[in-house]
Amino acid sequence: MVDDRIAVNLLIFAVIAGMLLVTGARRTAAALARRRREQQLAQTGVRAHGTVTAVHPMDRASGRHRLTILVRDPQGRTWETVDDSGTGGYLLPEGTPVTLVYSPQDPGNVRVDRAAFPDRSLGDHPLHRGDGPAETSLIGALFPFAASLVVLAIAAPIVVYGTDSVLDLIPLLLVFLGLVFLVRAVHSLLTGKVARHEYSESTTGVITDSWTETKRVRRDGRWRTIRLYPFTVRFRARDGREVHMRHPSSSSTFTPPPGHRLRVDYDPAHPPHYSLPDGPATLASAARLAPLVVSVVFIVVGVVLFFVFQAAFPS
Repeated sequence: MVDDRIAVNLLIFAVIAGMLLVTGARRTAAALARRRREQQLAQTGVRAHGTVTAVHPMDRASGRHRLTILVRDPQGRTWETVDDSGTGGYLLPEGTPVTLVYSPQDPGNVRVDRAAFPDRSLGDHPLHRGDGPAETSLIGALFPFAASLVVLAIAAPIVVYGTDSVLDLIPLLLVFLGLVFLVRAVHSLLTGKVARHEYSESTTGVITDSWTETKRVRRDGRWRTIRLYPFTVRFRARDGREVHMRHPSSSSTFTPPPGHRLRVDYDPAHPPHYSLPDGPATLASAARLAPLVVSVVFIVVGVVLFFVFQAAFPS
């Protein structure tokens, strides 16, 4: 018969696993829906032209501007729809001519690929480098499912052996988490696009929005809540193209108010690739390698604890 303490532990594990499964299911469903729309455009998409009729406020979480587009297909038919795939960081004013791809099966499924320069004599330019926006990844969406399996793996000995002692599983748990992080880190390094940023032009940008976000981090062996201050920056390149995007990094010390002006160095070939010399320190290479370092630390700590537990509690 299961005693009360074991029953409580099982209930806690069940609640945690359930929350992770629900989160994973919601994220996976959203990612799959976006992936289906992307694949539909890739397989059956038809190129057409259109005009930006409205620019929606930037979404803080995604850093994207949604656009309302008046589409004109090759047969002369017109309709309005909303593109939420993002503009690659460009701010496209109303009236901007664009080139897009739409799905004949679902005319509301569109993706703007090119936009006219402010100086129409220059033609148009791509919104994204390479082959277009990155394909939606399922790795992040599936991560809660992996975490729920870890929780269930810890709960399994309680059910099988009727004991709540999971001390021996801690090293294995750390190694398992380290391997999961390692797979994600290697996947990111192998599939991530690393562009060479040539910031040969400079201009003055303005902070258009800033807010506060909280994040849980582990420091000195304890979990702490820190405050970060993300912000959005807007600037105009020499050729007239405007960039408006959420800055890719934020810190707990750099807190620029809206309206604050600062220097922007950017790549004239693709202005959304920029840096802020006076902004928060951005260590792109370190940021890409950080998950790899964390995964190795988890694995090493798990192996060390395994041998420590074997020496302290011999079977």
